[in-house]
Amino acid sequence: MIQGLVLLVAGQLVGEAVVTVTGLPVPSAVVGMVFVLAALLARKGQMPEVRRAGHTLLMLVPLFLVPVSVGIMEQFDALRADAWPLTAALCVSIVLGMAATGLAVRWFSRFDGPGAHTVTDRPGGGEARDE
Repeated sequence: MIQGLVLLVAGQLVGEAVVTVTGLPVPSAVVGMVFVLAALLARKGQMPEVRRAGHTLLMLVPLFLVPVSVGIMEQFDALRADAWPLTAALCVSIVLGMAATGLAVRWFSRFDGPGAHTVTDRPGGGEARDE
């Protein structure tokens, strides 16, 4: 897993360097993940160390939301004045994000072949994907 994290951080570092040198108006994390995506495509997705690191990071995502939640609660009075525009923007962005995710999943699933992601029940009650 350490190798996967190193590769992800290396992608971030390369993205930071590219943005710094070129002055692109794009976040360095986005540029870095494009480089990681290029590496995955070049190796035809055969980078299990990146997969393991990604799964571990996904399990930790709720911890990344704690500081954001605390910040929102601290600034609640300031946010209350703009509650309706913020709520409208949040609802629109959620709907657009869900639509974009659904379209992306549908588009990328064409490359997996039939039956590649069959969901089965585990004895423990959870669901697993056959890979």
